[in-house]
Amino acid sequence: MAIQAKQINSQGQALQNGLDVFISSPVYSGEYLAYGDSFITSTLSSAPDYASSAVDYATEVIATAPATTANAWYKYHTENTSYPTITAPSTSTNLLSMLGVFSAATSSHSGIYQKLSGLVTGNEYQVTIKFHQDVSVGSLSFSRFYYAEQNFSTAVQSAVTVYTLPTPKITFSFIASSISDIVFFDFSTTDVTGTSNISSIIIQEKNDYQLPVIADIQEIGFAKVLRRQNNES
Repeated sequence: MAIQAKQINSQGQALQNGLDVFISSPVYSGEYLAYGDSFITSTLSSAPDYASSAVDYATEVIATAPATTANAWYKYHTENTSYPTITAPSTSTNLLSMLGVFSAATSSHSGIYQKLSGLVTGNEYQVTIKFHQDVSVGSLSFSRFYYAEQNFSTAVQSAVTVYTLPTPKITFSFIASSISDIVFFDFSTTDVTGTSNISSIIIQEKNDYQLPVIADIQEIGFAKVLRRQNNES
């Protein structure tokens, strides 16, 4: 005759393995982007600036003006041939400004990039970008670059993700392809002149923790939730 083994004692404690119920709780910690949440005038004033006239401006920027120093900002802007000319991004107190113009059915491009450090390949990282109250219509694009075998001539670009502006905040995640991915932020506009004003950019590592499920039961209080198994012996 089948006998149901006792699984929980009178105090509500599990007598068998595998009865606990857990939920996954993501925790975001660390700060992997330097100078991203405390902008001052000097944050970008002395950053290397590259002017691109290529159609594939992002690839040219990374190949010609690589981010060789980790945790430092680099900036770029388009000039003349392929896209309208625009000035490079600038910073002031708690403000990062990226400018854009729209001419002859084409937008300029300007942006910033930074080589991260201390990443774990294959781990997930969350990017949070907060904006000041903008009215310009445009796009903020994000991609990553990494160097195959640390060879600056073989930069590999991730898929480009485009976010529509204006918006108060953008949050998204990426999986690190190397220990030192380069994050690349690009602004374009469909206004005759446009500006994207960013107040902060934060990159944090995501870790999932398994937490026991607790229920608040009326007249009993908080109790640990356990599962019932159909064990026969």
